[in-house]
Amino acid sequence: MIRALVVDDEPLVRERLCALLAAHADVQVVGERGDGPSALEAFRELAPQVVFLDIQMPGLSGLEVAETWRSENALPVIVFVTAFDQFAVEAFRLHALDYLTKPIDPERFAESLDRVRESLKPQNRGDLDRRIQAMLELHERRQAVRPHLVVREQERYILVPTASVHALEATGNYVCLHCDRASHLLRGTLSAIEGRLDPRRFLRTHRSWIVNLDHVREAQTVGRGSWILLTRSGMNVPVGQQYREALLKILG
Repeated sequence: MIRALVVDDEPLVRERLCALLAAHADVQVVGERGDGPSALEAFRELAPQVVFLDIQMPGLSGLEVAETWRSENALPVIVFVTAFDQFAVEAFRLHALDYLTKPIDPERFAESLDRVRESLKPQNRGDLDRRIQAMLELHERRQAVRPHLVVREQERYILVPTASVHALEATGNYVCLHCDRASHLLRGTLSAIEGRLDPRRFLRTHRSWIVNLDHVREAQTVGRGSWILLTRSGMNVPVGQQYREALLKILG
């Protein structure tokens, strides 16, 4: 029995997908969700083998859901559900990831489910993982800066607005987000997270630090040519020598 999860912010689309899945005796719908954070919780709680995942959802897109889960776990088989134009659909086809376009055609759905069955065979799993990784990397390169970062805290996922982040500090395999009222740990590297931030607001100041310029109160020299940035929350953010020139350009 194939365990399936349906994720879409449109109730009618979820209803349609569940009805189509119900017609197949070897598929069990273990749950349905209407947003990204609850989808991530369902990934953990329900352990689906296949997820029919809407791309365009408010708050957290389907691709961000897949990226977030992949950072710490193996992904299930994913069939993206999309209302993208033909250009975007071609990008999915190039990486051999399956997708369904709205409105969902029953014949196309049956074809997609056959691909799911084939992908779930053990000998095909490695190739599927590589294709998923290629698609997500393509998305990462094309995506604009994000208004939030997704953080896992115990049994839940929260969206942290980047505007509330005063500074980011690398610590081992994690990055600490120093925010208005709390700090959060996000698994990953500082360089990877830097690509998701608005370069007009966030400045790399050190191999272990990025600062939000909107929260900088002042810049001070310490010692011979060394600088630190003081944030409005009272943090001292170091400025490494190789990053000093970029800072001086901003200071004018």
